[in-house]
Amino acid sequence: MLAVQTNIAAWNAERQLGITTKKTAKSTERLSSGYKINRAADDAAGLSISEKMRRQVRGLTQASLNAQDGISMVQTAEGAMNEIHDMLHRMNELSVKAATGTLTDSDRMMVDAEVQQLKTEIDGITDRTTFNEIDLFPDGGHSPYYASQMESKNYELTYNLTDGSMLVNSADGVAGVSRAGVQAVSSGSVLADTIANELIPSAAKQIMDAFPALNNAVGTDTIKLGLSVSYIDGPNRTLAYASFRFYNNGKPFGMAIKFDAADFNAADAEGTGSRAEALRSTVAHELMHSVMQYTLTDGMSGRKGSKFPTWFAEGTAQLAGGGFATGWNDALTFYADKLASENDTSQDANFKRYIQYYTVAGRPYGHGYLAAAYAGYLSNIKNGGSTAVTGQNIAAGMNKIFEDLLNGKSLDAALKDHSGYSEQQLKNLFQNGDADLVEFVRKLSYEAKGGAGSVITNALNVGGSSLIDTNGSDSRFYVDNVFVDLSGPVEIGLQVGAEAGQHIEVNLFQMNTMALGLEETNVKTTEDADNAINTVKAAITAVSSARSYYGAIQNRLEHTINNLENVTENTTAAESRIRDTDIAEEMVRFSNNQILMQAGTSMLAQANQQSQMILSLLG
Repeated sequence: MLAVQTNIAAWNAERQLGITTKKTAKSTERLSSGYKINRAADDAAGLSISEKMRRQVRGLTQASLNAQDGISMVQTAEGAMNEIHDMLHRMNELSVKAATGTLTDSDRMMVDAEVQQLKTEIDGITDRTTFNEIDLFPDGGHSPYYASQMESKNYELTYNLTDGSMLVNSADGVAGVSRAGVQAVSSGSVLADTIANELIPSAAKQIMDAFPALNNAVGTDTIKLGLSVSYIDGPNRTLAYASFRFYNNGKPFGMAIKFDAADFNAADAEGTGSRAEALRSTVAHELMHSVMQYTLTDGMSGRKGSKFPTWFAEGTAQLAGGGFATGWNDALTFYADKLASENDTSQDANFKRYIQYYTVAGRPYGHGYLAAAYAGYLSNIKNGGSTAVTGQNIAAGMNKIFEDLLNGKSLDAALKDHSGYSEQQLKNLFQNGDADLVEFVRKLSYEAKGGAGSVITNALNVGGSSLIDTNGSDSRFYVDNVFVDLSGPVEIGLQVGAEAGQHIEVNLFQMNTMALGLEETNVKTTEDADNAINTVKAAITAVSSARSYYGAIQNRLEHTINNLENVTENTTAAESRIRDTDIAEEMVRFSNNQILMQAGTSMLAQANQQSQMILSLLG
């Protein structure tokens, strides 16, 4: 039909030209942007998938950078340990040098001066080594040792330049505000509250009852203790340690005890756990330290120039805690179980071999306990006591030694006067396997079967949750405040993936002399040098283990980076196929649309001439 009012052909041509124009515009946009998806309407599903992949790719890229930062951190720590290794090897060299008999004591003092400087620098390196202001060898780091006997940590000395006071092994976070009166503390931790409110007051009474000399020295004083239950160095290492501050004169202050939360739990505190006896032994051991720190401050601190040897400080603490509770004398228990009575000599050869195998100075928690117990036993006999091997007799004899120490006598003089042996002579008895000593150790081991071997209990064979009798208490030593932190050792989590929780945990290690067991290491005598050789050897092995761990972590991170780059590359390729413009394909489409536009424009022009053709019919 021919009509003037309605030009259907022109309308159709205009509509088709509009469609072609829109297609050409989209092709132009895709070619100019390089993306075939420029808005959600272009491909709703494709855009969603693309954005998800983009998030993953950018996350993986950052994760790769994180891993590279982790390698830098590990290399920083490993480099510091390389220097520590070098110093330990030098210490080993000096220890071997000092152990020879061709040097005089003055020669060894000069050798020891270098050893002490090396120890100081080891502590300096661990304090100064940081990465992005993160301490790489924190106090709460993992122990460099992975397996060892349980032990209670010896104390070390530092100097407070602010007020001139001295600090011995500070327990972190336990300095609190004192409160009037003695009342139960509540921290919300069953372990901490049981130690504070039950075990410490009860152990204090047992110690005071066993050693009247120390009881009289405390007098009517009340001693506030800070209690910390937090991570020290992990299971089966340092169970706890006691700390205190002091000036050049007067009573100590700032006394505290820190327990390793990794070693004990609420069941142990309640007496039903597997380490119920070990916990009570540790409480008694550390509280004995605190009592001696308060009453025998000069000898425990060395502030007047003479400090108790480690074997005596730890050995007397073991008298309270028991030398059989934390594994230090398990071999003696094994031999004692074979005896028919305390007079059965069938295992004496084994007892002698065990006594001679270690030195008193080299094993203060094991042989130190035996030496302190034997000194107390001999002292009791010399002062008219019974020859029976009982906890009460050992405590009575040690009490006489404490009396002399409180009156200002040296340890050597007090031992000589009451046991008949000087310190060196007493240690020589172990080296020589003295027959009387062997007999004493046999009887002590037999009497302590099934128990802890503590002299503050009713019998040596008392153990388990009965080691501390909670029916009595002495409130003069009381816990003033409690600090609890169960967060565990310090670790660094490296985010090495695009998703939450994709971490590589990197352990940080303690690497100071205390953690390496070098705090008391010296080469002043040939015996000290022999002990130093073994101690430094163990420290070198521990540092080697930590360095090996970091080397393995570095290798792992390098493989992680390679994998991240592979995933990033392939995910990017997949996202590109979804979102990027295929230029060749789009140019074909663009060229086609251009031709259609030209054709559409021409046809629209011809359609518009149709009305003129109708007018010619009217003419």
